[in-house]
Amino acid sequence: MCNKKLMSAGIVWIVTASAAGAYAQSMTDEAQRIYQAAHQSVVQVQVIDLATGKKASIGSGFQFSAEGDMATNFHVVAEAVHAPQRFRVEYVRHDGLIGPLEVRGIDVIHDLAVVRSPEKQGTSLLLGRSDLSKGTHLFAMGNPFDLGMSIVDGIYNGLMEDSLYKKILFSGSINPGMSGGPALDKEGRVVGINVATAGNEVSFLVPVEHLQELYSSVSGGSLAGGNWQKVIDAQLAANQDQYMHRLLAAPWNTLEAGEAKVPGEILDVFKCWGKSEDKEKQLYNYAYIQCSTSDNIFLSNGFSTGQILYKYLWLTSKGLNPFRFYNFYQSRFQYPNPYENAGEDDVTNFKCDNNFVDIGGRTAKVLWCARQYKKFPGLYDINFSLASTDRPDRGFMMEVVALGTGKTNAVEFVRKFMKAVQWQNLSSK
Repeated sequence: MCNKKLMSAGIVWIVTASAAGAYAQSMTDEAQRIYQAAHQSVVQVQVIDLATGKKASIGSGFQFSAEGDMATNFHVVAEAVHAPQRFRVEYVRHDGLIGPLEVRGIDVIHDLAVVRSPEKQGTSLLLGRSDLSKGTHLFAMGNPFDLGMSIVDGIYNGLMEDSLYKKILFSGSINPGMSGGPALDKEGRVVGINVATAGNEVSFLVPVEHLQELYSSVSGGSLAGGNWQKVIDAQLAANQDQYMHRLLAAPWNTLEAGEAKVPGEILDVFKCWGKSEDKEKQLYNYAYIQCSTSDNIFLSNGFSTGQILYKYLWLTSKGLNPFRFYNFYQSRFQYPNPYENAGEDDVTNFKCDNNFVDIGGRTAKVLWCARQYKKFPGLYDINFSLASTDRPDRGFMMEVVALGTGKTNAVEFVRKFMKAVQWQNLSSK
């Protein structure tokens, strides 16, 4: 009986192993077929430093029109867009042929660029659609780490639910150098464009529809040969106006932070995390909450924008006298926090104003700081901080940060935050 069970288990194992092997072989065969059909349309994209003649950055790209138009990421060619007098863009074909590329259109919001070769490269990839079923197999191509053209298989896991912008969650390994390459379905149609990775086979694709929209603008002549700084400025301004309108129009839910009710996850694209601590040897305890979006718009190396975050801190004394508690509390009220999304060539210094105001029946100190973008003067990074000041043994702090927003939208956003704060223990002294 025991031997029969062992034999049965062995048969099951052999069948399972055989099935797994057959499945793996089918994936390998399919990847091989797609690679053979597509690799002549996929290129390495290089940005060359004119002073040294050496590569400053690399990525990937692919041809998608008979006229020689290729797609890549904006972040791959950003240096050449910002400083064409210092950099040029080239492609390296599958057979080693090198040729020049002209930037014809950019979309900084979705990290896309359309470039063109003066010589037609032959085959083009067909553009498909991104609304697939979860679990669909995809195949991403590109040149990882400058090691040679490669193909990796992965799984389509739908659109990210916690993002202001549509991004495909791809369970596969997109490595540096593959940015801008195509992600293909089993028919060899482009579903998305490789854009980023979070490691551990968690990667992201730009849906192909955004490339189609960009190409329509390029074909219509509205972006071709444009002043790229002006184009980027217009895209950033329109984008912040759109998402700020959503934020200001939406009803905000609330959460509790100590004695305050405050805005929580104000849209489904925000996520909140919290932490509290009450150690026996400490003379205070605290509760901390931070909420933010996961979105980040790349402008150049060291300069990004588009993120919004807000955080709350509730502190209570466990034995500090009022003077010591005030000094400790004041030390937590920074002026302002140094968010390192930009350098001195990108933004001005913060200019700040502070005052004491009445917030829902309690006295608070508020600090409003803003710095202007030098190349895009209609946009600002804003930092708003608030600290209650009318209790000798407890205090509430709030900080709101919005990167790359217009001044009017920033003021309305902060004003809505202030109006949303409600105290739950006004009578306590």
